[in-house]
Amino acid sequence: MQTPSLLLPRPLSLTPDALLVAAAGFLATLAITTTMYLLPALGLPQVDLPLWVARFVARDPVQVAAVGLAVHLVVGLTFARVYARHVEPKLALPPAASGAVFGATLWLFAQVVAVPVLGAMGDLLGHGAAVLPGVASHRLGAGAAIGSLASHVSYGVVLGFVYGCKAGGQCRAPRGH
Repeated sequence: MQTPSLLLPRPLSLTPDALLVAAAGFLATLAITTTMYLLPALGLPQVDLPLWVARFVARDPVQVAAVGLAVHLVVGLTFARVYARHVEPKLALPPAASGAVFGATLWLFAQVVAVPVLGAMGDLLGHGAAVLPGVASHRLGAGAAIGSLASHVSYGVVLGFVYGCKAGGQCRAPRGH
């Protein structure tokens, strides 16, 4: 009995539609942002990483908000391009499921690499020990990691769904089936 593979070979000639990638990335970034700001209503802490990063380069609250929003949007659009170019064409899953896998992977990367590195940078720049969340945000409590996971999965699901529903608003069936 053969187990079906979830990975597909990808022809190198495929290039994603830039406008669709941008729209999917924008909507997915809106989803992660909305989720981030709704989490406190559910009793989970809000970890606003874009504002945290922006505080490295700006001090004025208006500048921090503007820089944080710009960083968040650029990162969201960049990861949408990575998804469209390198991930989605290789996964034989429905669009939202492919996106959820991608979102969970982004969360894992953030918790294991980005958060500890940014915390250490904050410490080096004199922001103090309060910015050292540690791997998987363990110094911020489990709620921070759970909230971050929920936010990243919402990003992925929206990204996968919007990007996967390409022609005429019809979602495609998973390839290879």
